[in-house]
Order: sequence, then C-alpha cells, then structure tokens
Amino acid sequence: DFDIEYLYLANNSPQDSWENVIKEYNVSGDNVAHYNLPDDQQAAIERYLDVHSFPTYKLFDRDGNLLDVEVNPRDLEGTARLLEQLNR
Repeated sequence: DFDIEYLYLANNSPQDSWENVIKEYNVSGDNVAHYNLPDDQQAAIERYLDVHSFPTYKLFDRDGNLLDVEVNPRDLEGTARLLEQLNR
C-alpha cells in the first residue's frame, strides 16, 4: 500500500466529456485531484513539466519536488519497485 496522491490534468477537454471520463473510469477518491484548467494555465504547466505528449506521467516527492525518473505504466513491476523505493 503506497502513500500516493494522484493528480490528473485534462488537456483541451470539454467540461462534460472530462466529467464523464472521471465517472466512467471511476478515478476518484480522497487521494485523487482532477483539474481541467484554462488553456493558458495548462500550457504553463506543460512547459514547466516538459510535457510533449499525452498521457504523461510525472512523480514528485513528499516535498513537491519533481523527480528525474522515467515512469512507464506498462512496466507494472518496474513502477511498483520505483514506488516502493520512494515510499521508504
């Protein structure tokens, strides 16, 4: 069991589509936050986080620092090992 907060950022999504996807995939909970930001704010975050494609996965430590690690959600074992290391 990991101590993780999940942050989802929508990109150019109509409000109703965005809300429907959250419900359809049941991605909600106490440790989940969703944002559908205005275009200028979204663009600023994408520049800051160096996002060039979607989906993109980033990890931050407990202090909010962006970690320089590659996250591959298709590699479940590797991702689990990485999360175990970060949750020590």
